Amino acid sequence: MIPRHRFVFPHIGARPRVLVPVLMGQMARPAISIGDALATSPGGSGSVLGLVEIRAGRDNEVFAQDQRRRDMLRWVAGLEYPGDGRRRLSLSLRITANLASSIRDFAAENETTSLVLEWPTVSSARRHGLIDLSRQLLPDHRTDIVFVRSNPRAPHEAIAPRTILAAIRGGSSARVVASTASALADACGSALTLTHIQTDSQHPDRSRREWDSFEQIVAELHRPSATVRVHHHENAPTGLLEEAAGQDLVVIGSRLSPSKPDIPIGRELQRIVRRLECPVLLVRPKHLSPTGSTHGVASNGHGV
Repeated sequence: MIPRHRFVFPHIGARPRVLVPVLMGQMARPAISIGDALATSPGGSGSVLGLVEIRAGRDNEVFAQDQRRRDMLRWVAGLEYPGDGRRRLSLSLRITANLASSIRDFAAENETTSLVLEWPTVSSARRHGLIDLSRQLLPDHRTDIVFVRSNPRAPHEAIAPRTILAAIRGGSSARVVASTASALADACGSALTLTHIQTDSQHPDRSRREWDSFEQIVAELHRPSATVRVHHHENAPTGLLEEAAGQDLVVIGSRLSPSKPDIPIGRELQRIVRRLECPVLLVRPKHLSPTGSTHGVASNGHGV
């Protein structure tokens, strides 16, 4: 396939700077493993940011803060995971009364390009705190945000996929979904599948634009070993469920509603993601417009 127009990928040729904020007690290992993999790109680097929350009362005392800092260091040390032994993420600690503000400051200081967060689920150890944090960070458009939904059957395990499915339909998320999946495939030695789900429920002009975009993305990625699939289905989220069967990791894109900028995914796609038996990455590009989408699902829900 030869692209009609030159396509520019924001991550290809750039030096990724990855940030993985963690709160003690959360299921952080899956997010750290994804951040570590993204940091393997040429010139890449990154940090795990351990956030020690200041609480009212005795926790504000110097001794208590120092103890909490040591507890955080021991906890992060316990998150080591099997791999090639070359960790790319350094460790930084911050004591803070405002988690979102500290993450924004650290990201600005380190020129972060990708923020990797645990995707809050009903089983998340710190679900309500993670939901509140993601809602505060989503309206910011200084970095890409990668939400990591761990394997439902092994929520504490690192993610090391043998196969990756990138669902690319069109819109502002498509390029970053493709480049993120490609970077992970390189880091993990994974077989990559690029899938385009077509439906008859939308205007033909939009379908043509999305198909042209998909062709260009595939051509610009220059991955002859990747499997390219086109799937026709009445409903895009249900089509994704069928395509994801047997995959070790699924990468999808986010859509924002102008009225709800803190909600990254619609209810219909949310229900489908709950049914996926493998880890899922939801990518929210920093340049995402309120109408951009890889799936065309209206955003009216949160959490998986």
